[in-house]
Amino acid sequence: MIKQLILSCSFLAIVALVNPCLSQEAAKTTAPAKKTATIAAAKTKVDTLVIEARLVEIPGKFPPNDLYNYVYIMKYRIIKVVKGKYVSQEILVGHYNPLIPRDRIKDKMQKLAQGDVQKFEVGAKHKLVLIAPLESAWKDAVEDEFIDSDLEKYYALKADNLK
Repeated sequence: MIKQLILSCSFLAIVALVNPCLSQEAAKTTAPAKKTATIAAAKTKVDTLVIEARLVEIPGKFPPNDLYNYVYIMKYRIIKVVKGKYVSQEILVGHYNPLIPRDRIKDKMQKLAQGDVQKFEVGAKHKLVLIAPLESAWKDAVEDEFIDSDLEKYYALKADNLK
């Protein structure tokens, strides 16, 4: 029961990072858990990072979405760190069901996979809102061709085309 409550609170904390308005609405509907969510969020280590980056590698081919939901790891080259700290020039980022445009995700991950990217293509520039570790947002199937890399894998909460 406590583990489930902490997981629920962690989810609310992640939603708060992506969209403060949504988290306020969730807090109104779950008033008793509001203080607990704040406490759980303070105890849960969720690093946030906002970057502008160019997609440099999509290894292999995306599996079709009719089989299962998954996160696919892609490699980016950092153009600029907007918020947070990151020292390497490359970063590994997991995107939820990358075949689906970000604005068309309508399942349970809708609040954790936002943005305006319609299609992931090598060479595209994106503004990304990221969290680490990846497992803080996604614990199911991960398609990862960078398994031997020492780089930490981030989860993309939001992926917008860089204008």
